[in-house]
Amino acid sequence: MNKMIAAVLAVGMMVFAGVASAADVKGAITAVNAQGRTVTINGVAYTFPATVDMAGLAVGQTVSLTYATANNVNTVSKVTK
Repeated sequence: MNKMIAAVLAVGMMVFAGVASAADVKGAITAVNAQGRTVTINGVAYTFPATVDMAGLAVGQTVSLTYATANNVNTVSKVTK
């Protein structure tokens, strides 16, 4: 019985490992990579898909980002300057 429960839990963890979870972050931008479409806040990189505008983002600017994390990539869905 214990082995069966452990197996079910292990499968469940693998299934949900790649599922996105939404979050927000607010902070000062410490790096902008326009070509790679990323900004860094508090040492964490956030990736901007082509559908989210990066225009006007600059180092030192404080922004709020809404993002989802999946497969260790933080993908921005909204930016507030």
